[in-house]
Amino acid sequence: MKPPVVIIGIGELGGVFARGFLRLGYPVYPVTRAISMATVAERLPEPELVLVAAAEGDLPSLLAVLPDPWRDRVGLLQNELLPAHWEGIPTPTVISVWIEKKPGTDYKVIIPSPVFGPRSDLLAGALATLHIPTRVLAGPDELLFELVVKNFYILTTNIAGLRVGGNVGEL
Repeated sequence: MKPPVVIIGIGELGGVFARGFLRLGYPVYPVTRAISMATVAERLPEPELVLVAAAEGDLPSLLAVLPDPWRDRVGLLQNELLPAHWEGIPTPTVISVWIEKKPGTDYKVIIPSPVFGPRSDLLAGALATLHIPTRVLAGPDELLFELVVKNFYILTTNIAGLRVGGNVGEL
């Protein structure tokens, strides 16, 4: 049996990733606000991956209390992520997700999602089971570039939306 994958935050994107891991044969253990990470870490001290799929605003407080056995198994997927956000996490696997996922609908692929880190192949494999394309990056400089591109995209669409209204598809 494959080692478990822990997903912190089972919202829209966390649910997509959970489906992919399950299709690869990994047992998935969700951690929600009502579940103690420490308690789960006692029972699952060596998961294959701990994917943090919570909202951007929750990331600093989650990483501050992340159990020590999990710190070298972290995967991150937030929209406005930059290296300063994961300070203290030695080697995270980071994916800049370029899919749109709204409640009550399935995902929509925008472009292939770039991913980098020690568990890149696992994230790419999970998404491949759902026909979501990824690009495994060669190094941290490529990752930084891709994260800046995503931040710029979000900033641009937010400013344009404030100016002219509408959603991303209309813009």
